Amino acid sequence: MSPSPELLALRKSLAIPADGLAPEAGKQLAQEAIRRILEAIESGICPLGDWERRCLAAAITSLRGGKSNEARSRARQALWPDENRRNAAVSKFPPRPGMLTLDELKREFEAALAMPGRRGGAGGEAGGGGKTA
Repeated sequence: MSPSPELLALRKSLAIPADGLAPEAGKQLAQEAIRRILEAIESGICPLGDWERRCLAAAITSLRGGKSNEARSRARQALWPDENRRNAAVSKFPPRPGMLTLDELKREFEAALAMPGRRGGAGGEAGGGGKTA
């Protein structure tokens, strides 16, 4: 079965490069990707199968850890075609209790959004280091 035009459009819209963005902009892109995928599942554009659960749970967990680029990447993997899923690391990500249904994923996403921003040393964006002049 070929993907719907809506799913193809969603995949394309989330493929915007994030290189060189400020950390806050990267965080917003990650949040928007997760939100749009959850909405697509809710509206029936894509299913909520085991693969999608694992990807979204990994994305939300990464977002909670302050890893926006990783969160966005994991969320976008939920939309991958079947043939691209076999060897992805997320396939080893265990399903998380409390992140199995759409309602649970939405609740955990909202909780992640409510977490205070991480600033300074530990827990910041991966690859971030210090300030440059």
